[in-house]
Amino acid sequence: MTTTSKDYYTLLGVPRNAEEKDIRSAYRRLARKYHPDLHPSDKTAEQHFKEIGEAYEVLSDPEKRKLYDRFGANWQQAQRMQQQGIPYEQAYAQEPTAGRGRRQSTFDGFGGGQDVGDLFEGLFRTGGVGGTGPAAPLEVEVQITLEEAYIGTKRLLEMPSRTVCAQCNGTGRVTSAGRGPAKVCAVCGGQGQGMRQVRAEAEIPPGVDTGARIRITPHGQQVLLNVTVLPHARFRREGSNLHSQVQVPLYTTLLGGEVTVPTLRKQVSLTIPADTQNGQTFRLAGQGMPYLGDANRKGDLLVSVQVVLPTSLSPKERELFERLRGMQRNG
Repeated sequence: MTTTSKDYYTLLGVPRNAEEKDIRSAYRRLARKYHPDLHPSDKTAEQHFKEIGEAYEVLSDPEKRKLYDRFGANWQQAQRMQQQGIPYEQAYAQEPTAGRGRRQSTFDGFGGGQDVGDLFEGLFRTGGVGGTGPAAPLEVEVQITLEEAYIGTKRLLEMPSRTVCAQCNGTGRVTSAGRGPAKVCAVCGGQGQGMRQVRAEAEIPPGVDTGARIRITPHGQQVLLNVTVLPHARFRREGSNLHSQVQVPLYTTLLGGEVTVPTLRKQVSLTIPADTQNGQTFRLAGQGMPYLGDANRKGDLLVSVQVVLPTSLSPKERELFERLRGMQRNG
C-alpha cells in the first residue's frame, strides 16, 4: 500500500463523524475530478487520485476505519498484530528492554514505519530459529488500481527478515567458560534470531481481485500479500465483467448511430440502434477483466445508456419538437 502522511478525512474533505454515504459521495466527486484520463500528463493529479482512493478504501470499511480512528497512521500494524493475536496497544507501548539491543524501525512497503522488535515477538514467538513450530507468515496489505489489476503489476517490499543470532549461534543461550550454566543471550533476548531488512519484488498477476492472497517467500521469509483493488471512478467490477455508463444524445437513441465507449485499454465504437431506451444495456464481449491465471481470456464490458436531453433549444428546434409532440398526440 502506498501510504500518505495526510489525514484521510482531510483528503476526502469530510468530518471525522461523516456517514458512509457522505464519504462515498466525496470520493466519487474527487475521483472524477482527478481521474488520470482527465490529466494524462499530470503526475500530481495521478498521485492525488491514488491517495483519495486509499482514503476511501479505508474509511468505507467499518473495521479499517475503526482501526484508523484509533491508531491513525499505524492502523495497518495494529491490524496485522491483531491477526496474529497480539494486543497492539500493549506492544506499541513497550519500550526497548536492557539486553535486547537497539530496536530497529522498518517500512513494510505499504504500511509505514513500525517496531520490528514488537512485530517479530508476535510473528515468531512459536517458531523460527530455536523455536518449537513454524513461523507465521508476515501479512502485507497491498492496494492496486483497476488498471494495474488489468495488466498485472509489481510492488517493491522492504521488510524485516529473520537471521541466526551471531552471538548465540541460534541457541538463544550463551555459556561463559568456567562461569556456570548457560544464560539467556543478551543480544537476541533468548529468541535465537536477529532481524535484518531485505528487499523483494512481488509480482501481482493480471486478473487479481480484492480478497486475493498471494504467497511469496523472499529470502526465506513467508509473506502473504492481501490484495485490495481500489474503486474506479468509471467502471464497476463484478468478477471478470465490468459495468459502465455512456452518455448518448437523444437524437442518436431515437434515430440510431455510433458512440465512443472508453474501456480499460482503448476507446471502442458502439452501435446504437434506433429507438434505444434510457438504461438499456449493451454487452461488449472481451472488453472486461482478464481471468486470473488465464490473461488471454477476458470478461465482458456491460454498458448502460444514459440519454442526454438537448438544452438551450433554438427557436427552430423548439418548433420542430412542438410539431413532433403534436404528431404524437394526434397519432
